Amino acid sequence: MEYIINRTDFQYKNTAVALGKFEGLHLGKKCENQGMKSVVFTFDMPPKRFINGMEENVIYTEEERICLLERMGMDVMIAYPFKAIRNLSPELFVKEILVNQLDVKIIVVGDDFHFGYERTGNVDLLQKLSSLYGYELRVIKKLQYEGDAISSSRIRQAMIDGNLLLANELLGYPYTIVGTVVHGKQLGRTIGMPTANIVPNFRKYLPPNGVYVARIYFGQEKQAHYGICNLGVKPTVDSQVEMGLETYIFDFDQDIYDSIVTVQLLQFVRPEMKFTSIEQLSLQMHKDANVGKDYVKQIKKRKEKEDFFTFPFTF
Repeated sequence: MEYIINRTDFQYKNTAVALGKFEGLHLGKKCENQGMKSVVFTFDMPPKRFINGMEENVIYTEEERICLLERMGMDVMIAYPFKAIRNLSPELFVKEILVNQLDVKIIVVGDDFHFGYERTGNVDLLQKLSSLYGYELRVIKKLQYEGDAISSSRIRQAMIDGNLLLANELLGYPYTIVGTVVHGKQLGRTIGMPTANIVPNFRKYLPPNGVYVARIYFGQEKQAHYGICNLGVKPTVDSQVEMGLETYIFDFDQDIYDSIVTVQLLQFVRPEMKFTSIEQLSLQMHKDANVGKDYVKQIKKRKEKEDFFTFPFTF
């Protein structure tokens, strides 16, 4: 996938363009782009950060969005510099960027989409301009789950509440953390449970500290691995305050330091605990691993798909 950030000099032909923030990448229906180049168009920063200086935590970091979009098979992601476009009228945005630079044939937006200077552009305007510029507009209705709309704010609240199952239902696939494997204290090796350690971005929404059953992918590989992971600060062996994610991968012994791994959280097992000794910690880790292996057996018995995404979706 091509990734364009802080540039305005791109040029493409025959594209299908999805417009939006794409923070949650939540459940929906993937647009059939009919052989066109698929483009995700967003901004290099949230407008609130530029206008009000507001820093917000996110469901997915920029790096994670890129990884997930690549796995979806998208061709191009454009993170357009918001500063360069903030005063552009909706009509000029459509003409100069979508039509002239992207040669858009299909535009995909949510039914509450707004754009352009002071958010004066909307779905009605896009529909009106479609006949003038010869593109097709596809509007995705806001999806519902148990009577309420699926939204990034609802997913974030589910994470804050520690309701991983609800968050995963709203997303349509397991909550995902992407990172580069770094060296740790290698305590796991001494008890026969080596772990792959990554450090989540400090602005990422995370579920409560604890142990989770996980599904793991390396790079862009499609093969799924399973394991058990601890999200937290390792209170038994360390006084650190930095969050870390340590994953013990079942039946796996490869050297993956400096590799990019994707960890999907499938099931909460227990809260993070402080033990009185390494021996007690080791005993509990092996119990946790057995819980995880039993859970994976149930997945395979139900013949659930091991695809990266459980559901097709768009933005």
